[in-house]
Amino acid sequence: MPTQTLIVLYRMFFLGGSACIFVLAALISDLTPALLPGGTPLSGSISVPVLCALSCLLAALCLAFSFPDPTGRRLSSLTFAASCLLLGASLSFLPTAIGTASSDLLAFSAAIMMILRVLAVWVLPPRGERCGTREAFVSSQLSILCCGLWLAVDPIQAPVAGAVCLLLSWPYLADGINAFADKVYHEAAKAAGLRNVAPGTFTKVATARDIVIDKAAVMSGPTLTVTNVMAFDNDPRTLLAVAASAEAGSDHPVAHALRQLAEQWQVDLKHPDRIDPAPGLGVVALLGGQTVVVGTTDLLNKLKIDSFTADAIAKSLEADGKTVLRVAVGGRVVGVLGLEGTLRQDAGVAGMALRAEGLVPWLYSGDSEKTRQALAEMLGLEPVADPKPGESASEAAFRTLEDHNPLVLTLSQDRTSFELRSFRPSASDETTPETTLLAVSSTDDIGAFPALKELAMRRTALAVHARRFLSGLSVMCGICGGLLLLPLSATPVLFAVNLAILWGFARFSVADRSQQVVNNALIAAN
Repeated sequence: MPTQTLIVLYRMFFLGGSACIFVLAALISDLTPALLPGGTPLSGSISVPVLCALSCLLAALCLAFSFPDPTGRRLSSLTFAASCLLLGASLSFLPTAIGTASSDLLAFSAAIMMILRVLAVWVLPPRGERCGTREAFVSSQLSILCCGLWLAVDPIQAPVAGAVCLLLSWPYLADGINAFADKVYHEAAKAAGLRNVAPGTFTKVATARDIVIDKAAVMSGPTLTVTNVMAFDNDPRTLLAVAASAEAGSDHPVAHALRQLAEQWQVDLKHPDRIDPAPGLGVVALLGGQTVVVGTTDLLNKLKIDSFTADAIAKSLEADGKTVLRVAVGGRVVGVLGLEGTLRQDAGVAGMALRAEGLVPWLYSGDSEKTRQALAEMLGLEPVADPKPGESASEAAFRTLEDHNPLVLTLSQDRTSFELRSFRPSASDETTPETTLLAVSSTDDIGAFPALKELAMRRTALAVHARRFLSGLSVMCGICGGLLLLPLSATPVLFAVNLAILWGFARFSVADRSQQVVNNALIAAN
């Protein structure tokens, strides 16, 4: 039998057993007329606290099969500890003047608390940054305060008032609200064109201030076109033949563009004797006994080759957003090559939409500073300063914007989809980022990511408002319970009301957002 099925069966068995033992305890309790209208108490003995203790134990075993998230364990552990305190008080008060009825009520409080916590974990699996410990502390302090006040008025009612106050104000659902909000907005994210939305994506996107966009994500494809072949001394055909031969055997888009133009010009290519690629900079090849360098000015400076004349010519090409490569033969620059790709038509609109949602969009490109600035101005983005040769967009974002927790938008390796990622320092190397995939969309849905930011902000607002409202309601009901204005039996009703309120918040939040699908992109309503 599959593991998941076994876990469900275990949970059903332990929860059912806990509920059955609780009902049995109610049947033999002195509180039967109050708990079951029309009932008759069968007996009043220590068996009621014992049965309630068994019910709590089975509920605790059910929680052990309910979730792997450590966030949920905190509130569940606190709930179990509070139940144990109530059970201990129930046993210790038996021989006192408080009586059997009050002792049974404390035991019932413990069992109800554990059973409701099991139901809360089952209905809303805990996940997220909120663990409910603060709300549990407030509930505990409130019950202690109520108990202390009753000690001055009627000591016999003090433990009962404290137990009812604790039971009504306990935050059973506090650590599941984020998961509930994620579930509500997951369908809206799918409507916006997103898929594979990871847990915690909405929280990370909502808190992000910056997004780094890889240049490949704003290009219509990997194809580059050679637009300029500028030879200083020789014929342009000779310059093209030398550069294309040096790039022979490479799969880089630059090499494809050079070979394609050489084929169009019917230029014969030679196979180099040796090729030494320089990732992010260019290539160094041995061709016909001479060293040929095709690359950026950084590569030429690294090899101590004077590129002053080529740099002066390249400025005008780089100002148009073109990628400019220098070609040197035998330690002397002999020409300049200009290449460009086709920008996506919707890239600029997506950049504006990201800004409208409160994100600062950055463009990562391994080109020269002039080219980066020109492309960024065309798209309305901010250029990432001083990229290092061969580094990825994630590495550049980690190096320059680490404190801002930016997002990174790149193309997948097969270039069929966009990938949105977050990162954190690697455990083994703090200088290397460890990326996490947040969401994926097709290459036709770059507008899905501004929509994701808007959805994330709405989802966060839903979670915050719902948490505050439920916390306020629980405190108010806890005070009423502490004043003995609400009975113990109101606790399950309050639990159901909390679920209904969450559903109402979700329905209002989603209905308040007009969704218009235009070209497969979700546009926020005005």
